[in-house]
Amino acid sequence: MLCDNCKERESIISYTRINNDEVEEVHLCQVCAEEKFKKEFQGYQNIIPQLENALKNIFKFTANSYNEEEDDIRCEYCGRSLSELKNTGALGCPKCYDSFGNEIKSYLKALNINLKYRGKIPKNSESYIYYNRKLEDLREKLDLAISLEEYERAAEIRDEIKTLKEDANV
Repeated sequence: MLCDNCKERESIISYTRINNDEVEEVHLCQVCAEEKFKKEFQGYQNIIPQLENALKNIFKFTANSYNEEEDDIRCEYCGRSLSELKNTGALGCPKCYDSFGNEIKSYLKALNINLKYRGKIPKNSESYIYYNRKLEDLREKLDLAISLEEYERAAEIRDEIKTLKEDANV
């Protein structure tokens, strides 16, 4: 499918735009997507380098270029290769999750898909799960602050983590 913007290159990213009650599906090539997102996020200079990096990771994973190493990684049970997974987007069997787990996680991370369960939890495990969620959220904020070189904020978050651990006696 061609890019909706330039109508020259093959689209490699699609998203749905909802404006009032109007739903529109947009297909963009790599060049147009990068330009569009730079314009959309103008004023958020701290976010743009991260967005560019995420887009590059997405494009790197979804590119249809042939890679011999991807044929070397195969599911031990059904024989599906990593390149087949990337081309079709479908796993061959339940054991494929074991074989391609790291690649699937990196792909989902590049898409910024949250892999954490955020639903209801049993009453007897609420405090433990709350602690783990809070700790994980703080660690993510710490990583983000460090990557944005906001070291004062990172120190504050580090102190929050330390306090949380002390309160939980960990």
